[in-house]
Amino acid sequence: MESLQFLDFLAMLAYFLVLIWIGVSVVRAKEKNSKIDSFLAADRNMNLVQTTSSAAATDIGGGFSIAMGGLGFTLGVSGSWMIAVSGLSVVMVSFLMVPKVKRWSDKVKGLTTGDLFEARFDRRTGTLAAVVIGLAWFTFVGGQIIAGGKLLQVTLNMNLTFAVLLSGAIILAYTTMGGLKAVIYTDVFQMFVLMIGIVFIAVPIGLIEVGGWGAMVEKFNSSPETEDLLNWGAVGWQQMLGWFFAVFPVWFISIAAMQRIVAARDVKTAQRGFFLTGIPIEWPLFAIGSTMIGLIARFLIPDLADPELATPMIIMQLLPAGIAGLVIAAYIAAVMSSADSCLMGPVAIFTNDIYKKYLKPQSSQDHLVKVARYTTIFLGILAIATAYLIPNVLDLILYAYTFGSAGIFFPMLGLLFWRRTTATGAFWSMLLGGSSAVIYSILGEPFGFAASYLGWLIGLPALIIVSLLSEHSLEEDIDLFK
Repeated sequence: MESLQFLDFLAMLAYFLVLIWIGVSVVRAKEKNSKIDSFLAADRNMNLVQTTSSAAATDIGGGFSIAMGGLGFTLGVSGSWMIAVSGLSVVMVSFLMVPKVKRWSDKVKGLTTGDLFEARFDRRTGTLAAVVIGLAWFTFVGGQIIAGGKLLQVTLNMNLTFAVLLSGAIILAYTTMGGLKAVIYTDVFQMFVLMIGIVFIAVPIGLIEVGGWGAMVEKFNSSPETEDLLNWGAVGWQQMLGWFFAVFPVWFISIAAMQRIVAARDVKTAQRGFFLTGIPIEWPLFAIGSTMIGLIARFLIPDLADPELATPMIIMQLLPAGIAGLVIAAYIAAVMSSADSCLMGPVAIFTNDIYKKYLKPQSSQDHLVKVARYTTIFLGILAIATAYLIPNVLDLILYAYTFGSAGIFFPMLGLLFWRRTTATGAFWSMLLGGSSAVIYSILGEPFGFAASYLGWLIGLPALIIVSLLSEHSLEEDIDLFK
């Protein structure tokens, strides 16, 4: 196995020093708004580059990129359609959801999805939404920690368990210090290095190393086991449709997406940032780039035991000394970025939706920041434990998607687009849809269809029937987005 050179470690050190400098500079800067608003919403003043980079870094991150390299290794070029579907979802959300949510957030200074549900319905419904989303997104953090652990395992020859602990500790320290504004500022730098390193350096060098596209075609077509790797239609429309229904709802309920919308300077910035994240960043640049790395690994390292190690192995094997270290550092930092962004969601939910509203409503800004930091530490430790128990990136990501989408997707659609949706209907839809998906998943999905679909089959009728049988209460605001 290839190992990093001294120049690589030097590049990694320089990279992380730059990130630390950015983070410390942001923390020390004089804030215009309240401290908690800065910590959780980045002063609501992020420009287009910052919004786009942060949305892309959070969605793609290290976890998704590691997982997609693995899909490229096992499925080939057709694996890129998985990210294409995600990119399409982001584009659709930029038109359907972003403008309404941003206008609401700017008008009332709302911070979280729980705030949004409370503004449209009532506090009970908002609290349940906060709990469901917080639990779902907390699981996502575990996927990012595992990705960071696997990167450290390969690049520094660490034991996976220790690597997971170290990855989690680094993420925890970084998140506790920075807050959302520091995260967004560092995202710009991270996405630049990642995109350049993977798409414009690693892929071209890899193609040269294997003898070009023609050599890959010849080798893979020579064996029945690999002949579908270069078939763009190997992943059927049923799989793509299933992936779409798994991924698309997530953007409507993502607390990380909510934070980026809230943090954007204005409606146009938020909308354009999300559109650019979907096209061209996720598709075609990153989708094809990440799966091509997996294909190159399949060509050069066909016996690789863990396909999710394909990307770091190829980076180490092919990239020149110094550049390899820089790209590896960017991957590790991207994992940190995705993890701390996802962790900030549950932290914001607990601090804003639970502690501030129920436990100590009269808290000062300084006190809320302290609570947010302590919550970050506590939830970070739990996320590390989760990552240790479920050491598979894609499994954790898909669990988060399943639980979140089953519980919140249709209530969110009702909130945004159906005025007849009532607080009672949204509440019972979340409760029945989310709990049924979790129970069905624990039972092992005995009837062969995804748990999220069962959640929808229960949650959607509950939303419609209960809403039609109940009346709007005085607490509801059916004209929220006017």
